[in-house]
Amino acid sequence: MRTLLPPPPPSSPDYDQALASLAARILYPNPLPTTTTGLPLYVLSAAAFPSTTSVDYDALVPYVLARLPDQDSLISGLEYEILFFAHPGEDGKKKRPGWQWHVQTYQLLSRVLRKRLKRLWIVGAEKWIRVLVEGVMVIGGGKGRKKVVFVRGMRELVDWGVSLEELCVPPHVWEVERKQRRRSLNENGNGRRRCFGVGEPLPYGESGEVRLPRVLRETTAFLLMDECVKTKGVFRINAKAIDVEVLKELYERGQNFVVWQEKNTVLSFPHWKNGIGNVSLDELEEKDGFDVHAAAGLIKLWYKELREPLCPLSCYQAMGKFYGTQSVELEPWQLADLLKADAEWTFLSVTARQILRLHLLPLLSRVTTFGDWNQMSAYSLAVCFAPAFLKGPDIEEDMRMIGVVQKLLEAMVKNWETHLAPALGLNNAAFDEALRLPESVADREDVCEKDDQITSWLEAQTNGIALIDNDGITACSPDNDGEDNMGPPPLPPRPRTFSDSRSEESRPALPPRLRSSTIAEFPSSDATSSPLSSPKDGSDSSVKRKPAPEVQPLPRYSMVIGPPSAQQLPATLEHIPFYNSVEIPEDFDGLVPDALLPDYETITESSGRGVIPRKPVPEKSSARKEP
Repeated sequence: MRTLLPPPPPSSPDYDQALASLAARILYPNPLPTTTTGLPLYVLSAAAFPSTTSVDYDALVPYVLARLPDQDSLISGLEYEILFFAHPGEDGKKKRPGWQWHVQTYQLLSRVLRKRLKRLWIVGAEKWIRVLVEGVMVIGGGKGRKKVVFVRGMRELVDWGVSLEELCVPPHVWEVERKQRRRSLNENGNGRRRCFGVGEPLPYGESGEVRLPRVLRETTAFLLMDECVKTKGVFRINAKAIDVEVLKELYERGQNFVVWQEKNTVLSFPHWKNGIGNVSLDELEEKDGFDVHAAAGLIKLWYKELREPLCPLSCYQAMGKFYGTQSVELEPWQLADLLKADAEWTFLSVTARQILRLHLLPLLSRVTTFGDWNQMSAYSLAVCFAPAFLKGPDIEEDMRMIGVVQKLLEAMVKNWETHLAPALGLNNAAFDEALRLPESVADREDVCEKDDQITSWLEAQTNGIALIDNDGITACSPDNDGEDNMGPPPLPPRPRTFSDSRSEESRPALPPRLRSSTIAEFPSSDATSSPLSSPKDGSDSSVKRKPAPEVQPLPRYSMVIGPPSAQQLPATLEHIPFYNSVEIPEDFDGLVPDALLPDYETITESSGRGVIPRKPVPEKSSARKEP
């Protein structure tokens, strides 16, 4: 029987820092308590379990259990809950300890530790985990079975009253949940939008001024950290699509804790200091947070899903006219006039100018200053962001305008630090202030879009030309005095074609259609007496039609094989050469008996043409063959 010994203190030379860091990834306290009971919640992740071939589990268990409440707190009456995410790790199923090890480990737990456990949530458990837990609970005692709750996913966890916004969940768990659902849906939300594709992309703070949304504030602050901004191809290399989709869903739902980590850099906001216990961010590894490429991909997705693009369809003509040619040189003062809030003429909307001044141009200009490390020039950044500026109905038109947008954006990024920012009264300090966490708690999270805003936008997108029944509406008349119930004006007369421009009197009448019997009564040989010929006196001006020629009957077979001297060939066969070697008797009646047809093909020497006659039918022999 094993004995469970507490781990040595951190100051001891026997303290294993590697096992302590691994235990912090396996079991860590949630920053906020549960919303249903208010008890401290500890998150246990199965994806962080190492393989038995690489780690000694007997030495790892004391470090994991040491992260639970201590004995003094438990004896004083402190209760706790554990949320166990049983989703497998990225490496799939690993080599796990046997049944005997799990049973012995559960028996090593102290009585007060098992008694103060209020509830054990097991999310996404496979069959072997269910059987394992059931067996351990039966062997250890039947009372613990009532504390275990099996849920298949996050949706059922919400049904139990657990708020997902207050959970610090590993990224891998969100990815597994996303793959299982195969669709983006907020579990405890109503589908409202917070930051992506909203009517007001830049929300207003309590001071009445526009501010950056939370998604841009956190992603930009993490991307501009020293180790992150020096990442090679920070905007050029695409992140995993599943990571960007998960991040979009988290920010749309209003998730309080989103971990950003790239190597040794971790984004930490004061959210982590709330609640009971703190998460040791220094012990987290790179796989426990979203990387810098996911942050860059989320920024590009935010610009791509703007409800009103930065360059709408209405400005295509102006951009092509003034900046479409390559010979046009973009002066800094011209670019500054396009971005000014009180510009006399610009093809950019007020919201587009605010977004460019407050976020995009300062961000891209800051990235280019580290171009020796990240290899991102102004041109490469313009290539990455130009497609997000255009979202017209015609893809070919967008492809023609994308070169103009790249040219403008590249020139703005190059001249931002030296000319544009001073001309607009902006500097780096103002940009850094916009990326800090707002002092007001209400400004730290974006507000969901209201239902009336969503309805009005949908109506504007779906309403088009309505077809109204005008049968019961009276036309406009001077007696109506411009009232609202006036009917629509009468439609203008339809324009006539060139053939219809003549008057009805001058237009000749069509002749009556003649019946076939009428045509048969008058032979075509007598053209003068036929009524189809127009009279010479001009009394009848109707158009007469020439009768169709008579249909000649098909020749008989005897006429085809007979000689030209025997009978007269029809006119259709006069020019067709005729050859035959069969003698025709004088009393020929038109039918050729089978006896006169030879058994071979006769070919004349002069022309080389012949006729293949029919072979006679062989006679049947009456004699039977002997067996």
